[in-house]
Amino acid sequence: MSGKRTKLHSIEANYIYAKVLLALNKFEEFSKLSIPVRNSLIDSICEEIIEAANNSASDIEALKFEINSYKLSDEEKSVFYNSSRYNENVKKPANFNDLLEEKYSRLIEKIVTEKLKL
Repeated sequence: MSGKRTKLHSIEANYIYAKVLLALNKFEEFSKLSIPVRNSLIDSICEEIIEAANNSASDIEALKFEINSYKLSDEEKSVFYNSSRYNENVKKPANFNDLLEEKYSRLIEKIVTEKLKL
């Protein structure tokens, strides 16, 4: 990775993941899938959204890492979240959630709907 991941990447990835999950839960088809299939679908949709909404390769890489970080062991997390690779001391802008809503809300709804059309 070319730059450090930041607390803002974590917040942004958590926002995307939560909104995708909320959007998917509106569809009965999603509830019928097995848990591994659901998890895989969530991950792939999140990654597609990240790629579509971001131009910076560094941001795409950081956000994808954050989306998939739940798969890391505790030991791996301690390596990838140490201060040489992760900056926790970035202040969240006051309107950050509004910016995320503007950047992602329509895209999330569009991609989730496309993926669950039968």
